Order: sequence, then structure tokens, then C-alpha cells
Amino acid sequence: MTNRLFLAAIPLLMAIATVPAQATPLGSNLIVNGDAEAGTTGWADFAGVSALATAAYAPPVFLYPDAPHGSQLFTGGAGGLAAGWQTVDVSDTAAAIDAGRISFNLAGYLGGVGDQEDNPLLYVSFLDAAGAEIGHTELGPIFIDLRDYLTVLGGFQTNGWLPGGTRSIQFSLSMDAPDGDSSGAYADNLSFTLAATTVPEPQGWALAALGLAAAAATTRSSNRRRSSASRTTR
Repeated sequence: MTNRLFLAAIPLLMAIATVPAQATPLGSNLIVNGDAEAGTTGWADFAGVSALATAAYAPPVFLYPDAPHGSQLFTGGAGGLAAGWQTVDVSDTAAAIDAGRISFNLAGYLGGVGDQEDNPLLYVSFLDAAGAEIGHTELGPIFIDLRDYLTVLGGFQTNGWLPGGTRSIQFSLSMDAPDGDSSGAYADNLSFTLAATTVPEPQGWALAALGLAAAAATTRSSNRRRSSASRTTR
């Protein structure tokens, strides 16, 4: 089962545990510890699946576009598919949600290592009062060809409206491992915010792929210039 299918099935296979109901802070990040600086705090484990892990930033990994980040990022491990989840209650905004007045913005940096095929996926489930999925959005998976074999985390985002009937939101982060070791999949700076709005500005996460393509082209051009300079000086 692929990581996308696995995560999509979760709301139907488990009892949903939610953050205790409280006023939903509009404009604030609803993902707890989305930057990995607190290890995996805030992320629960899926039964039968390896837990998420964190690792320190080290060359040659870079972010594109460049952005502030801490010292840690999310990754997988040697146990194969790794994943974690968390859920937030938004039932206090039910009236506005059902009236179609609550928009969301999902953003994050996702990527991986060089020629390794490991890939991350941030899957967001919109759940009704019974815990059943009534809609979803996602960032990823980010495959090796999208990052052009670079060791890079690309910035992606998507937005839209919360579906009417949404009462809680589940965030699931997974690291897939075709070779059985998911330590080559990375994620950082994960963010999900809500706003009271009329029409959210349309934007798809696929647009960011153009930026990664540009980064790859720039890297290849720089490598060619360095190679040419090296031959000239011999």
C-alpha cells in the first residue's frame, strides 16, 4: 500500500483522538511542532508503522526558495515507511465553516537526498463530527524527478476552503521508502493556517515545481561553469 493510500485509510481504521476543544486561532499555525525543533513531540505514531525521526541539517542539503529554518528536519528511518499524525478540533468555528467562510493555507518544505527514491507526503484530512473523512488536501509526494536528483527541500503550498461539516482536521506526515529505508525523505517548516475570508487566492502546490526546476537548472549551469574553469586552468 502506498503512503497516500495508507494515510487516506487511517480515519476509517482508527478512533480519532483530538486536541481538546478550544478557540481555534485564525492565522496561527495549527500544526504542533511543524519545524521538528522539538523532535517528534506532537506527532503520534501509527500502529504497525515506523515512527518519524528527526535529523540535523548538514551539507549539501538546502532549501529552495531559501527560507529561515532551525537546526532539525523530519526524516524517516531504516524501518521502511515512517509516519506520524496529529489532529486539531475546529468545531468552535462550525457556523463559519458550514457557511463557506473559512479558508485554509497549507505550506511546507519537502524533499530528499540526491538519487535516493524516498519521498515525503503531508496529507490533511477534513473530518466530520463522527471522524469520517469528507475531504482532503496534500503536499507531495515529492519524487526524485521533481527535485532533479538534488539534495533539496522545495517550498510548496496550496489553499482552499474547509468543506462544510468539518469539525476536526488530521495532519499525517509520511516518508515512503521504495528501498526499505526512508531516511532519505525530508520535511520541514510545515504550516496550516485558517482565515475568515470570502474567496481564497487560488494557488496550487504544483506551481512550486517550476521553482525546483529553475533551481536544478541553475545548479547544473554552475556545475558546468566550474567544470569548464577547471579544464581551462589545467
